[in-house]
Amino acid sequence: MNDFHIYPISNPLDLVGNISNIKKKPLSDFQKMLTHSLETLNQQLLKADQMAQEMMLGHVDVHQAMIAMEQAYLSLRLVIQIRNKIITAYEEIMRMQF
Repeated sequence: MNDFHIYPISNPLDLVGNISNIKKKPLSDFQKMLTHSLETLNQQLLKADQMAQEMMLGHVDVHQAMIAMEQAYLSLRLVIQIRNKIITAYEEIMRMQF
């Protein structure tokens, strides 16, 4: 039986990065994260489309094409849920009385 070890993290900020950069530009960091997520989603959708076309031509196995399509579908559902949460948070903030 193999032993596996859990090594402590010396600094919790190693996981998140430099916290001062987050405090300085939270909107640009959020924008970069969203842009990166949408670019990744677009790449997955394009890959799934390409795999489906190659499957029809007989160059790719059906299983590989279905896996690529399912990954793209799950990523799309995740982005839609994130968008819904952002809209809900925005509407809740707009209902607040100052």
